[in-house]
Amino acid sequence: MTFSRTAGSARLLSLIVATVLAGGCARDAGPEAAAAPTVEGATIRFAADSPQLRVLRSETVTDGAASVLQLPARVTWDDTRSSMLRSPLPGQIARIEAAPGEKIKAGQVLAWVTSPEFGQVQAEGARGAAELRQARNELARVRELHEAGVASGRELGEAESALAASEAEHARLQALTRGFGSRRGIDQRMPLRSPIDGILVERRMSPGMSVSADAEVPLAVVSDPDRLWLIIDVPEALASRLTPGLKVRVAPGTGEPTQGVLGHVDDYIDTERHVVQARAELDNRERRFKAGQYVRAEITVPMEGGVSVPEGAVLLLGREQVVFVDEGNGQFARRTVQAEELGQGRLWVGQGLPAGARVVVDGGLLLQQVLDQNVGTADRSAGTAVAGRGAP
Repeated sequence: MTFSRTAGSARLLSLIVATVLAGGCARDAGPEAAAAPTVEGATIRFAADSPQLRVLRSETVTDGAASVLQLPARVTWDDTRSSMLRSPLPGQIARIEAAPGEKIKAGQVLAWVTSPEFGQVQAEGARGAAELRQARNELARVRELHEAGVASGRELGEAESALAASEAEHARLQALTRGFGSRRGIDQRMPLRSPIDGILVERRMSPGMSVSADAEVPLAVVSDPDRLWLIIDVPEALASRLTPGLKVRVAPGTGEPTQGVLGHVDDYIDTERHVVQARAELDNRERRFKAGQYVRAEITVPMEGGVSVPEGAVLLLGREQVVFVDEGNGQFARRTVQAEELGQGRLWVGQGLPAGARVVVDGGLLLQQVLDQNVGTADRSAGTAVAGRGAP
C-alpha cells in the first residue's frame, strides 16, 4: 500500500510551525513555561498544559468486522447477450439496412459491404464448383471406359481421387462463403449479419466508409439493454476479500440505488493498474443505466474482525506501518500495525488495535519527531559519558 508523501510533508510543515509558535509562547512565559514531554521507549507523555497537545487530534477506531467499500466501476454490455460486429474483410459500406433502436433477428442483414477480397472468395467458389462438375464428368467417363475394358483400374482410381479432392475443395470454399454470410454470385457484396436476436444499440457506420477486420471500434452492437454488466475495479490488496455472492449497490446518479450480486472475480491482476476486475449483473429494464457509464459501487465486505482507521492515522516509516494510540491524560504510545486499503480514505487493521481505541489522525509526524529527538539526545548523552570515562 502507499501513502501520500506530499500530504504528509504538508502536515509535517504545519505541525512544525505550530510547535515552533507554541514553543515561542512557552519561552515568553518565562519560568512558568510547560515542561518538555517525557519519553519512555515508544511512549510519550505531555504535561497537561503542554501547547503541543493543541495540534494533536485523535479519533476512535470503528468496528472493522464488515466494511463498505466504495469502488470505481463502469457499466458495459453483457457479453453473453451481445454481439460486436466488425467487417471480416476490408471494403466500403455500400448500404445500411437497420437503424439504432430497431429490433433485430438472428441472421438479419444490418449493412452491405463492397469488398474486392470477398469478390475473390466468390470467384474461387465458382471455380471450385466448375472443377467439381468436371471431376464428376471425368469419373463417369472413366467408369464407362473401365466397364468397356478400355480404361485400367489405375485410371479409375485416379479419377475417383480427383473427384474426392474436388469435393473437399468445393466444401471448403462453400463454408468460407457461408462464413461471410452470402451464397450469391460474384458481386463483391458482403452482408453484415447479426448472429443473435436483440436490439441494435450502437451503429457506427455510414455509406462509403472504409472498414477493416482490425478496427478497434465495432461497426454495430446488437445486445439486450435489459441486462447489463457492472465491471468493478478492485484494489490488489482487497482482491482476496471479494467473493461471488456479495451484495452490490450502485446508484445511477439520481433515484434509489440498484441492488446486484457479485457474480465473478477475475483470477488475475491488471499489472498496469494493480487492480482485479469483478463483475455483477444489473437489471436495467427501467433503463436507468447506460453502457459506458462510470459509477461508484458499494460492496459490504466481511473483514473477520479488526478495526477501521482513517488513512491519516497510519504512518509509513521505511517498510513499517505505525500508529500512535491516544491513551488519555496526555500519553501517546506508538504501535506497529499491518494495514490494508478499504477505499474512501479508510484502512483496515486486523490486529494490534482493540475496539474503542483512539488513534492520532493529526499530529502523528510531530509525535514521531519527539521520539526521534529523544533517541538523538540519548545517543549524545551516552557518547559524553563514554568520553568522560576515557579522560585521564
